[in-house]
Amino acid sequence: MPDPAETERLRQVVDELFHDRLRVTRRDLYSAAAADIHVPAETLALLNEIPEGSYSRDEMLEAIEGAVRAREEAERETRRPERIVALEDTAEAERAITEDTTLNALIQEPSGPPPDAPRFQEPGE
Repeated sequence: MPDPAETERLRQVVDELFHDRLRVTRRDLYSAAAADIHVPAETLALLNEIPEGSYSRDEMLEAIEGAVRAREEAERETRRPERIVALEDTAEAERAITEDTTLNALIQEPSGPPPDAPRFQEPGE
């Protein structure tokens, strides 16, 4: 996600682009931003996430904000760790305690290949 200074610089690039035009394309914005040494490569990559097309100033700013929100959401999803539960904290462990079963008996080894593994084919099949 671009920091506030980068976002402000990108807004200035948009303002300069729309100074004498009513509509610009994403490609126009990318070209102007790439020519500006204060716009980093990460922000340019963000501009690639905006759909192709012609935009008014407000539409362009909204599209940029949408791309930033989408990237933030994607980063949040990748950071969310899977919840791991200790075997001792499961209902099966509670049953093992009451039924006097060892925890090793509860651990089930998967039999066969994982379900998403491709099927093996012999040559010539």
